[in-house]
Amino acid sequence: MKIDRLVAIIMLLLDREVVTTSELAERLEVSRRTIFRDVDTLTMAGLPIFTTRGSDGGVSLMKSYKVDKKLFTPKDVRSLITSLESYNQLLEKNEIANTLAKVQSMESETDLIQQWKNDGHFSVDLTLNQGNRFLRDRLKLIETAMEDHRYLVFQYIDKNGEDTSRKVEPYKVIFKESSWYLQAFCVKRKDYRTFKIARMNDVSMSVESFSPKEFVSLPMDGSNWMTKETVPVIIKIDKSIKDKIIERFGEDYVISQHKNGYIAKYPIVDNEHGYNALLQFGDKCEIIEPQSIRNNFKKYLAQIMEKY
Repeated sequence: MKIDRLVAIIMLLLDREVVTTSELAERLEVSRRTIFRDVDTLTMAGLPIFTTRGSDGGVSLMKSYKVDKKLFTPKDVRSLITSLESYNQLLEKNEIANTLAKVQSMESETDLIQQWKNDGHFSVDLTLNQGNRFLRDRLKLIETAMEDHRYLVFQYIDKNGEDTSRKVEPYKVIFKESSWYLQAFCVKRKDYRTFKIARMNDVSMSVESFSPKEFVSLPMDGSNWMTKETVPVIIKIDKSIKDKIIERFGEDYVISQHKNGYIAKYPIVDNEHGYNALLQFGDKCEIIEPQSIRNNFKKYLAQIMEKY
């Protein structure tokens, strides 16, 4: 995109005294004529950019306009790199790789920053597993549709197994609890909806474009896009799955300890989706109360057993 290229040019000019148009064209994979047009665009936007001729000539940014790199501490740079590396693992895009390379170049400037590079304490791994690699192409398609303001068309299977055709204005992609979601305006429902990307089939980008609305991100805390009717179930758990409770709800939901494990609170919806949430723990979890949920869970298990 042009805006990404303009930002890249600014970053390079902030980093270097002079950059030739040939180098800019090569690094950004465009023609020199495009670079000259970009420079004109930045100049019209008010940036004090000037060009010089000769063997030592090129494009420069007025020194008084440059930002002191000391504003970025070694920790700042490392945080930026960690985020970009994670994003690049997911999408593997040239634009991200180029931005990452530019930020990484700042690390070599001082021994202190290089030390932070070697001793970084945090890393985020968003590499897709084999079963989810199809998501990379789908996420790229969704990103293109968002950038170009194009409709997405797909078949959607909801949590009840109902299949519907959807045409949406895509606005935001969110990763939550090991799943990817798309927030969009659904033309059919005439309202904003959250779609689980793995439930979207036959996804394509329409040639038709839309005028973006003033989108406000939908809450992902269960307050409006998931049912609110949860029941605070008390369960007895093996000590080996204590971490699962803490990761989902926090330490306060582990109520007490008993001989072989813990007593914990695990709110669920009183339906098969809620039962499946507990079923993932296998025999390392037992429902203690309420008795109604325990009875319903037993009936659900009996229905499963009938298939075998």
